[in-house]
Amino acid sequence: MSQTTRRDMLKFLGGAALASTGLLGKSAFAADKAKIVIIGGGIGGITTAKYLRMINKDVKITVVEPNSEYIFCPGSNEVLLGDPIADFIRTYDHPRKRYNFDMVADKVASIDYAKKSIKTAGGTTLPYDSLVISPGPTFVFDDIEGYSQGLAETKILHAWKAGKQTTMLRDQIRAMPQGGTMVIATPSMPFRCPPAPYERASFLAGWMEKHNPKAKIIILDKNPGFIFQIQYTKYWKDNFGFGTDKARIERISSQEGGAVAKVDAKNMTVTNAHGDTIKADVINIIPTNQPNELTVKSGLKKVDFGIEVNHHDMSIDGHPDVYLIGDSADFLVKTGYLAANQAKVVAQAIDDRLHGKSPGQPIYTNNCVAKASKDNFGMSITDTFRERDGKLLLAQTVQDPFPEEIDNPFLHHIRAAVSDNWQRSFRRAVFD
Repeated sequence: MSQTTRRDMLKFLGGAALASTGLLGKSAFAADKAKIVIIGGGIGGITTAKYLRMINKDVKITVVEPNSEYIFCPGSNEVLLGDPIADFIRTYDHPRKRYNFDMVADKVASIDYAKKSIKTAGGTTLPYDSLVISPGPTFVFDDIEGYSQGLAETKILHAWKAGKQTTMLRDQIRAMPQGGTMVIATPSMPFRCPPAPYERASFLAGWMEKHNPKAKIIILDKNPGFIFQIQYTKYWKDNFGFGTDKARIERISSQEGGAVAKVDAKNMTVTNAHGDTIKADVINIIPTNQPNELTVKSGLKKVDFGIEVNHHDMSIDGHPDVYLIGDSADFLVKTGYLAANQAKVVAQAIDDRLHGKSPGQPIYTNNCVAKASKDNFGMSITDTFRERDGKLLLAQTVQDPFPEEIDNPFLHHIRAAVSDNWQRSFRRAVFD
């Protein structure tokens, strides 16, 4: 493994932050290595392992993950347009070797907080000094009459975890009859990657314009509004007749009864909250996102937006050596970028505590990119969160393009290119 230099650390984590916390000092656990166990090999889990190793060369890091590879969800809507799914697949070999952590190929069955250990489905017990839980969300299917996990994996797909379902949904769309109808149903917030349902609809409407010009998409939305609504509405009006009788995209909001109440897979219909039945050729229901069942089963407290955490360092009250990050944590926003940011805070907090120090004041940043078309209309948003007196406060939100720049086609084109570069850079940042 190549040695990480002080300059590398300053580049990745910021010199001022490291200098103030003493993270570059020698570990007190060199003789008796602290055991760090990470549940989940997704964006949050691998980022935690990577940055903790960069900070501390002595700790023993073990990632527990049942899958042999990770498939990135961010950007995977483009697979529906024909991009190869292989572009989004990463194996664990490179980060595991470069950052010197172990992997256990299994699923975690239980957590014993009193004994500070986890047990896998295969029967392996792993003790820990610090535990990081980053397992992703649990999808809920039984809140819609007639819907089930079996349907979601075979006929009425969600494709909200990139992989086999993404390519299956692509094939369903290509097999639609000319002039057919597709329904995209959203869950209520919060759910991972909040712009993605609308990006999906926008991408597919553009594809239909070329390949199935009389087809249409109906968005059944369980929310009153959505992120980038101004930008998407502008693009849809200009390109797809949005708001007219001949619209290629129609959106029914929650106030208009957009929530799906029932699905009939045999007849390929959905019934909304107002009792209206819609027949479709392709039905794409994105299920409700809930905190991972492991976190609930292990007794952690569920609150409005996830499992309750101490936002000062993402730890669990009563379990100061247990940290929770990503989709299951109590944040209104659920994105891969934010999970990676939380992971860096946790890596620093773990090392601080190993050195007998209190974790410093965190700043959480979320950056999210999206597109209305593959090549010529992009957008981005940046949120900054600060913890004050135990509460998480949204300090700033910046959307680009601004409303006053909504008619600037050159800016939209640039933002689309920025989005593409952002996706590539983010994938490298996590796994390289």
